Amino acid sequence: MKFSILKKKADTYNYEVPRVCKVCSNMFKGRYCNICGEKVTESYERSFLNFLDTLLNAFTFLDGKFLRSLKLLIVRPGQLSRNIADGQRVPYMKMVSLFFVANFFYFLFPVFDSYNSSLYTQLNSLGDHSLIAKEIVRKQVETRKITMEDFQRDYQNQSTNLSKLLIVILVLAFTLLLCVINYSKRNFFFDHLLFSLEFYSFQLLLNAVIIANLFKALTSLGNVWGMDWKFLLSDSFFTVIVFLSLSYYLVRGQLTFYKQKWYWVIPKTIVLLLLLQQTVHLYRRMLFYVTMWLI
Repeated sequence: MKFSILKKKADTYNYEVPRVCKVCSNMFKGRYCNICGEKVTESYERSFLNFLDTLLNAFTFLDGKFLRSLKLLIVRPGQLSRNIADGQRVPYMKMVSLFFVANFFYFLFPVFDSYNSSLYTQLNSLGDHSLIAKEIVRKQVETRKITMEDFQRDYQNQSTNLSKLLIVILVLAFTLLLCVINYSKRNFFFDHLLFSLEFYSFQLLLNAVIIANLFKALTSLGNVWGMDWKFLLSDSFFTVIVFLSLSYYLVRGQLTFYKQKWYWVIPKTIVLLLLLQQTVHLYRRMLFYVTMWLI
């Protein structure tokens, strides 16, 4: 699916006329240079309507590759990264691009602060770390002689910007876990990285964006209809949903991507989920200390 404000026209391009590439001076026929790949620019591509058409697609992301990749991501976990690793790349969005699109939507429509831990979460929901964090924040507020509200605003602005970058560390950490858990001479680091990028794209798009915002909308509808559906946005309920969805992804994903037997996949999934939880805890702590260092 691709949105366009231009009507589809008959192809009148003359493919038989020899042309000289403006980049490498190669003589070729067709739209693209067979040496460097440079495309012949036609007059209609310089029009204002074509510029608007390109701009529309750049901001919607709703082209065929994105929707095809998203469908495969949800319906057949592991197949997208398997296809790309096997050399089938043209039909799909680049995995890195898909991850950053997922990252963009997560920070555009935030519901839970799973990867952008608020100061409240840092100070109240992370056990022993929260006790240390409270003392650090108290000293900072006293030293800077500002109110807690001002400090919280400065912290949140910096933390939000940092988390958009530091979330890449989670991808790399999960890649290293996959290298160890699913060690095989047949798989390169790049292969594990593809699976890791797909995993976090799945987590961000399905859980943190689609399901979280669906629950938010249902809760709002419940308020209008006089029904109490606030449990949908509780941390405990959403954690169960995330656990089930990630278990589904890791089981099916490893079966598809690594071609392993189910009796190996089940215990590996349990270990990965436990280690994944620890990496997220470490990520939140790191986010706090880096943010405190920069503000």
